[in-house]
This record gives sequence, structure tokens and C-alpha cells, in this order.
Amino acid sequence: MPGAVEIVHLAYASFPADTRVKREALAALATGRRVAVVVLRADRQLAEEESGALTVLRLPGRKSRRGPLAYLGEYAAFTWRCRRLLAHDPRFAAVRVVHVHTLPDFLVWAAAPAQRRGARLILDLHEIFPEFTASRYSGVVGRLGSALARRIERWARRRADLTITVNRPIDDLLATRDIGRPERRLIVHNSADPEDFGPPRPPASPPARSTIELIYHGTLTPLYGLDVAIRGVVRAAERGLHVRVTVLGDGPQRDQLGRLVGELRAEALVSFQPRVPQAELPARLGGCDAGLVPTRLDGMTRYSLSNKLLEYMHLGLPVLAARLPSYAQYVPENAAWYWTPNDATDLARAIGEFAAATPAQRLARARRAQEGLATIAWPGERERLLAAYRELLAAPPPPPLPSHEIPAPGWRRYVRRHGRRRRRPGPRASRLHLWRRPRRWLPAASRPDPA
Repeated sequence: MPGAVEIVHLAYASFPADTRVKREALAALATGRRVAVVVLRADRQLAEEESGALTVLRLPGRKSRRGPLAYLGEYAAFTWRCRRLLAHDPRFAAVRVVHVHTLPDFLVWAAAPAQRRGARLILDLHEIFPEFTASRYSGVVGRLGSALARRIERWARRRADLTITVNRPIDDLLATRDIGRPERRLIVHNSADPEDFGPPRPPASPPARSTIELIYHGTLTPLYGLDVAIRGVVRAAERGLHVRVTVLGDGPQRDQLGRLVGELRAEALVSFQPRVPQAELPARLGGCDAGLVPTRLDGMTRYSLSNKLLEYMHLGLPVLAARLPSYAQYVPENAAWYWTPNDATDLARAIGEFAAATPAQRLARARRAQEGLATIAWPGERERLLAAYRELLAAPPPPPLPSHEIPAPGWRRYVRRHGRRRRRPGPRASRLHLWRRPRRWLPAASRPDPA
């Protein structure tokens, strides 16, 4: 079919708001194949868009951030819609590669129709599902959910031809979780894309001013520790430091953070501003003294590497960050101002050290941080991803499953897997046994010898 899609991305996310999905989908266009992205439809977004060889399909759904059952229902509904799309939409009849972005890991189930036709599967683990579940839900729900998520993760990895992770800590963790067969893994970092942020900016001193201007940009949720950041700025001000923080973005914690600012009477120290367009973000961030990364430490974030951290460093901005184990693997102590995670008092101490540093000392740390991240700059990450795409596209597709082996719904699928139920003759005729259909679709050499 002319114009048939050959690479499809599935993501329970918004497009182009999810920067990882966007940059990887745009990178796939360099293969010369037609690419489709299937995502959630946000308010006032078109259901379908086309731009050259890229097609964006947006399905109904939303991220409500409610309880575990609501999450599960929303995940399952989106997965089912994606599966039906790949099974019945003629545009996807010739798909060669299905690139599944998590969460959830069981979104790979939606790729089954394309896999039966010979498509290759990429599993892109944005997060680690078991740790995400355990950190989000406490008690019995968290423990049971984490155990179930571990089994789902293993199942998803076994189905994939290639598993992509976002950093070294997650890749090292997966190496300890055997899936019972050889696995190919690739790390593609969430480095800042020069198409969005321009080339890396050499660190430069901002205009001289009496107040230290800190900035945070992103989603406002408890995980990202904005309450710790606000309390830390207030305590630094109580020690006589002239400091102010600007928060760019929105999210479910916005009202709660506003009330916290009111309770602390910190309206002069904390400013909330709406999210700015991507094209305006570099200039907005570059006008501040330092970027703030106050992520809380828990079982999931100890393996995470913040996009904000990488973007600040790409722009040559000094960074004040919570000392997460994963951050320390990429950014040494002498390249940032670290503080103890979840500790507002220690953040105030770090702000004091930053304020006492000379402009030359600030530039030196920012320069060391930027140089340390040169090995994971996006152009190199993009080439690694493209090499993986080309390898999967060049490999001969596996033969499609025979029609007898394709699962059918309901009773037919049960019979093909387990046999047909028949009544057993004799005095105990009420008992049932299974009769397996002969495997006639197998080649003669593969058929079992008759008893």
C-alpha cells in the first residue's frame, strides 16, 4: 500500500508534549520510512495530523492521577484501543517495527497483531514499573502491585526484540532481573535535543543583581519535591540570603503549593508562572542564576535521571540538585551544588554555598557538568537509536504464524490451545476429558510420531 506505515510508536502520553516520544519519532523519520505515533488526545487537539512522512493519531483517554484501579482502567482502555487500531486499520498492515513506550509495560500486548504479521518489537522503558508501583502506593496494595508489575515487566521484556532504557542505573537494575533468555538492551538517554534547545551554550555569568534567581520548570507533583524547594528557599531567606524561585508549569499539586506559600508568607520569594512554549523555554531558563532539581528520593527516583537536570546543563546553567544516587553517577560533586534529598534545611545550606561562590567558581562547576555530559549528547544517542532501527528493518521478518495458530476469540481459541471437551464413555460419563486436535499445519518433520 503506498504510504503505508512501517514504524509505529505507541505511548500513553501526549504528543508533542512528551519530549522523548517526540524526539525518537522524529529520529525514526531519518530511516526514510513512514512513521506513525499513537498517543492520548488532549483537550483541543486534533484526532489525526500529518506532517510529511509523520502521522499522529490521538485516541480517547486521559491521565487522571487517581487511585490504582482508575490507573489500571485507563491503561487497559488505551492498550485495547491501540491493539484494535493495529489489528484493523489498513494503514498498519505493513508495519515493520512497533516501538512501545512505557508506562504501562503491558502496552506491548497492543503490538500483538503487528507481531503476528512479522513486525519487530521495541520496548522503551521510560520508568521501571515495579518500583513505580511500590513508590506510588504504600502498604499491601503497593507490595502486591509491585510483585504483579515485576511479572508483567518480565513478560514484556521476553516479547521484545530490543529493550531500551533511559540511563545506566536502570540498565544495571534490569541486568539483575533475568528473563530466562538472552536479551538485547540499549541505553538512549533523555538528553536535550539541539532542535529544541539549540547547540550547547557555553556557561556565562548572568547580569549582576542583588537577588539570586532560581528556576524550576516541569510538572508539579509531590514526586518532584517542590514543597521541599519552597521551604528551603524560605529558610535561606530567614538566614539573610536574598533569593527567589520561579516555578514554571502546572500539575495536580499546584493549589497545594499555593496554599503552602500562603502559610509561609513567602509570596515575595516564590513566583508561579504558566508553562511556556518550547521555543521560548531556553531564553526563559537562561536568564536565571541556577536551575533547581528538588526530586524526592524513593525506590523509583534512585534510578531516575531528570530531564530538567540535563536541560539546565545543556544551557550552561549552574545546578542545585538533590543528591540522588543516579545523579551522582553522571554529575560529580564538584560540578553541582548538592543537598540531602527531602531536606529543606540542607537545601538552604546549599543555597548559601552557591551564594558565597564567586562568578568564576559558578562557571567552573557549570562547565565541568556540561563537559561530563558530552558523551551522552543527543546527536550521539540519536545515531545509536537509528542504528537499532536500521538493523531491525534490515533483518528478514519472521514467517507469519499459520492461520491455525493465530488465537481466535472465545471458544475457538480455547479449543486450539487445549483441545475439545468430550464426555467420557462408561459409568462415569459425567467426567470430561480433553481431546487435542491434530497439528496438521506442522511440517511432516515436526509432527510427533504416532504412538
